[in-house]
Amino acid sequence: MKQVIIVVGIAVLIILVSLTILSIESKSDRQDELDRVVSAAVKQTVKDSQVEKQMNVTSDKEMVAQFIQNMCTSIKSDGDLQIEIMGVDYKEGMLDVMVTEQFLYPNGKQGKITTRKCAIYQ
Repeated sequence: MKQVIIVVGIAVLIILVSLTILSIESKSDRQDELDRVVSAAVKQTVKDSQVEKQMNVTSDKEMVAQFIQNMCTSIKSDGDLQIEIMGVDYKEGMLDVMVTEQFLYPNGKQGKITTRKCAIYQ
């Protein structure tokens, strides 16, 4: 009986440690993905807005829409995204955004990560 209790205790401990590691790794992976995707989307949007004789981006609103499309087609995670436009100027090729993602950890708690990226066409 004593051995059964020890084995069950060790199994519970292993499960708790595994969930903790999984939660930490989950947040780190999501942060890396969000940073990468937002950075690439901002750069691509600014680059597209400054192409000669292009017809895709002819206003600030279209530039924001292009950014959202670029970002949403690239991101793979399943969190809820909130996008705040801090500054935009399609004529000068400037875009500054802050993206917040809310997600659930494997244990059911809610997590939140934020990244802010800015790009200016040179």
